[in-house]
Amino acid sequence: MKLVSTRHGAYGWRARIGLILPADNVVMEPELNALVLPGVSFHALRLTETEPERMRRQAVELASAIRELGLDAAVYACAETSFNGGDGARETLAGTIEVECGVPVVTATNALVVALAHVGARRLALATPYSARSGEILEATLNAQGYEIAASLHRDFSLESADPRVWYLTNRQPATMAYEIARSVDTAKADTVVIVSTNLATLQVVDYLEADLGKQVITTNQSIVWWCLRTLRIRQPDLGIGSLLHAAERASDRPTTTPSPR
Repeated sequence: MKLVSTRHGAYGWRARIGLILPADNVVMEPELNALVLPGVSFHALRLTETEPERMRRQAVELASAIRELGLDAAVYACAETSFNGGDGARETLAGTIEVECGVPVVTATNALVVALAHVGARRLALATPYSARSGEILEATLNAQGYEIAASLHRDFSLESADPRVWYLTNRQPATMAYEIARSVDTAKADTVVIVSTNLATLQVVDYLEADLGKQVITTNQSIVWWCLRTLRIRQPDLGIGSLLHAAERASDRPTTTPSPR
């Protein structure tokens, strides 16, 4: 196994990023840690609550751990519970955590919304592993942000599994499944294909989807990586996870935020 040198003797010498992860997510850590991002480290803070409102409250309680770890930014990395509490919860959750920990914080949903605005998306072909009800709430959330849903596919893998754990089967889908559902939902009416979920592997197939479909593809985990690099002013060669990251290389698009001291 080839290891990237830490150079300065510590992981995260460019940036340390915290991921506030749901109890049932086994995809996001390995997917992000597989990226070749020298000097950038991802650190998981695991939620133990599973009811949405309690998850959001526990995330705020983890702010002290974010500060203690000396992280430079953090992500509330559950897409579903960052939109299903309504716009009020979506808008205030990151801000509340940020006040407590003192570093930039984003929710999975807000990272996606900012990324969609950045690439000028208007009409979306939307694919998720959510239930029909959660899919409806997500579509309403995106509509409220000015996006038209040209087509949607919500494939609830829990309906295909005998296992009582809701996300058990979703967690075990290969990235090729994201490729398949994205291709199946795509339509000529859409200018952007969107795959929403932090525990459905997508990063390995984004470039292939963009090449085969001839349009931009935005995924939740891709948006989170983009937001973190952009916020922390980290320039990185092509990561091979879609045109969104190419856009992040433009200096004129970077915010003026300076990373907080550890």
